[in-house]
Amino acid sequence: MIQTFTNTQDDVIRYLYNETSNQENELIEGALLHDGELLDFYLDCADIKLGLDQIQLSPSDKAIDKILNFSRNYQPKN
Repeated sequence: MIQTFTNTQDDVIRYLYNETSNQENELIEGALLHDGELLDFYLDCADIKLGLDQIQLSPSDKAIDKILNFSRNYQPKN
């Protein structure tokens, strides 16, 4: 049975996140070699993924201070 690969952007994103099988990887890599638009999409997505991976989520100092002040002054209701 001959398997064909449909060049979809979803497959490229799955490939970026290592969610594809070895067989799919071969098909996607072959498609990237022969389809310039798909390669451009892959490179754009890889750049975006790199940026997202570098984001550090943390609360602001103001938010931390508000939480700590609330905790210090909290009086449970009886």
